[in-house]
Amino acid sequence: MYFSQLPAPATDPQVVADQNESDQSQQPAESDGEDTYARSIADPSISDAQLELSNTDYKILQQMVKEEESWDITDDLFELLLIILRNQTQQEKFTAVLGFISEVAFETIELEKFDLLIKLFQSLHKLLSPEISTEQDWKIPLIDRFFHDLSKPEIFQLISEKLLQLQTSEIEKLEALEQALHYFSPEVIPFLVPVIMQRSSHEIQQLVSEVIVHLSQRDIGPLEKIAEQHGLEMGDKLLAILNCLQGDGVNGILFKMCEHPSNKVRRKAINELVERNLKNTQKLFSLIDDPSKEIRACILAAFAKHKSSVLENLLLNYLRGNSAQKDPAHILACYKTLGHCGSNTAVPFLRRILLSRGWISFMGSGKLVFREGAAIALALLDTPEAKNVLQKASKSRFKVIRKAFDRTKTISALSGENTND
Repeated sequence: MYFSQLPAPATDPQVVADQNESDQSQQPAESDGEDTYARSIADPSISDAQLELSNTDYKILQQMVKEEESWDITDDLFELLLIILRNQTQQEKFTAVLGFISEVAFETIELEKFDLLIKLFQSLHKLLSPEISTEQDWKIPLIDRFFHDLSKPEIFQLISEKLLQLQTSEIEKLEALEQALHYFSPEVIPFLVPVIMQRSSHEIQQLVSEVIVHLSQRDIGPLEKIAEQHGLEMGDKLLAILNCLQGDGVNGILFKMCEHPSNKVRRKAINELVERNLKNTQKLFSLIDDPSKEIRACILAAFAKHKSSVLENLLLNYLRGNSAQKDPAHILACYKTLGHCGSNTAVPFLRRILLSRGWISFMGSGKLVFREGAAIALALLDTPEAKNVLQKASKSRFKVIRKAFDRTKTISALSGENTND
């Protein structure tokens, strides 16, 4: 129905009456018979004035027609289709209805009616409930197939375009689309990456990242491919996603991120791996000789946060090796780290370095650093055994040993609890 089909608003009753009198005076006499016949079949209690639309009636009717013309059949259509599915007992018809719903779902995405889309997905998912009778088990693979069939590049591309176009002010649409995306295959992940890279809105980036985390928990494969292809560009954004995930696949990506051109990204990846599992330090230990001073400092700082026999042994072997060829400041930092993460296991080695009478081998500007490092490590260990060695050093007749001990006077162990392996 269109507005042009509506009757015009009623005129003033008095004007109508005058007009009627004028018309009646001009009408030929034979019309009286027709009028009498019309009145004879009408309710005699209804007057002509009552049959006219008032201005108020006209406005109400206009509104009714407007609502009728703008009525969206999609919501009711989904409701009807879901009722059919719930009660359908024939597999062929059930499959046909699902196929039709799939087409409607695509149109729903185009129209940005994401609230309807999530209602549809939720209702379909309920049909997968464990409470479903065994007689209807045949529906489960068909519904699974429905969600699998939605995993088409053209649908993923459409979703990506919508996410690139939607504004942060359209929060209801964004949140509904986020919920709907949880029902899609993880294969949609590559189509979400451009949104993270191109949208400046932190809110939208966060929303899409949360979707990627959710989908990657089902299958890490697509994210691994993304890391391989776009790890360099994504950098921090990829790390933020990885930090929310667990598993060997995720750790594999994090190890690759340790080779990122950005030292900032490398530092974050290193810290995350060390925090996840101290066993990861064995793979990371080679970074102790990284060309970047920043990365060397990062790896030692990460190690220093943990009391660990694994780290202790790695550092002891490193310092026993060719450490004499290393930068003195770096060697001193290694001894400090040993003091933080080590135990009494390191005391014999540190005692030998600090109190050795073969002091001639430690002469020279670059050699005192070993004694100083050993003294600092013992002070940081802060055990009775370590204190006993330092006591002997403080009373040594060798000035170079007493000088190394003097470095410990400014050392105070870091406060806070250490974690143990």
